[in-house]
Amino acid sequence: MVAAVFEAELDSGQAADLARLMDEGRPTRPEGVLTATLLYDGSRARLVAVWKSRDALERYLATADVPRGAELMRKVGAEPTMSIVDVLEHA
Repeated sequence: MVAAVFEAELDSGQAADLARLMDEGRPTRPEGVLTATLLYDGSRARLVAVWKSRDALERYLATADVPRGAELMRKVGAEPTMSIVDVLEHA
């Protein structure tokens, strides 16, 4: 498993809007996403999407104009950075 991590500075209103967009978009998550969560510490937001495999994520990225996490963050006025990390344990 891998996770795509989208990170940006957000204020509390932007973070609340992003959480709402993530909830609304749950039924249309890209195939291969096992779960997604939003981590927020008062200024820095991390949208973490856990994928079933690196291959599934790479296939998605090859066909997506803009990754979903970046699209959602842009809708609330932020330009995120993206990283891909291994997931060693997922319950």
